[in-house]
Amino acid sequence: MFTYKKGIWQSDILNMKGISHGFSTRLGGKSVLSHTASMNTGFFRGDDDSLVVENIRELCTLSDSSMDVVCTPQIHSDIIRYVTEENIGEGTVCDVPFSCDGFVTDRPGVTLLVRVADCTPILMCGKKADGSPVVAAVHAGWKGAVAGIGSNAVQKMRELGADNIHCAIGACIHKCCFQVGEDFIESVKTARGADFASEYIEHRNGSYYADLPGMNANILRSAGIDQIDIIDECTLCKPYLYHSHRATGGKRGTMGAVICIN
Repeated sequence: MFTYKKGIWQSDILNMKGISHGFSTRLGGKSVLSHTASMNTGFFRGDDDSLVVENIRELCTLSDSSMDVVCTPQIHSDIIRYVTEENIGEGTVCDVPFSCDGFVTDRPGVTLLVRVADCTPILMCGKKADGSPVVAAVHAGWKGAVAGIGSNAVQKMRELGADNIHCAIGACIHKCCFQVGEDFIESVKTARGADFASEYIEHRNGSYYADLPGMNANILRSAGIDQIDIIDECTLCKPYLYHSHRATGGKRGTMGAVICIN
């Protein structure tokens, strides 16, 4: 189950001792432009960079996370980076060495941030044998999803010793609205097989619609994860509450999902 407070969603499944996290909506920030108001965590969307940093700071405050943030320009890949305190500030106050679409850390005080506006945000946490946490944050659009970014994050966490991994899937575009074309279908078939495509792409009223959170959950389950929380919120259905790329033709802000070991 998810709990909503002050523009932030939090998943009960991630409410472990020593973990802070939050999925933002478009509410609760300081942006005033009509297309970015009021919580925009993305640069190059019309807000001054300093204002975006203030929004990220506010998201971290609302989610009880550290302001020592790591983020990156996202590229719709399956690449997961391991980061530590040495990477703090990348993507906000300094350049990143290379782009990716997800992060894993086992270091306290390092807040992982991914940004979305219809794509799927996934936050994960697990524990090592000694009880210390491992966390991950993933940006999983359809390209990254079918390429296996969710399972890649799980693998990275296990390489750090994590077990009993819990995953929360935040608001994204759902199959009610995610209309796709033949090229999408063929790409999914090539990457995941025809059975996968037929399970998560349905034909309705002469068009095809894809179940993006369902795809991601399937891939996580295939990686051995059975503790998965999915919020039933479609970003395109509620543009007053969420930034949606499709709802605005790309003129929009960006939501953030953060997780941190305290």
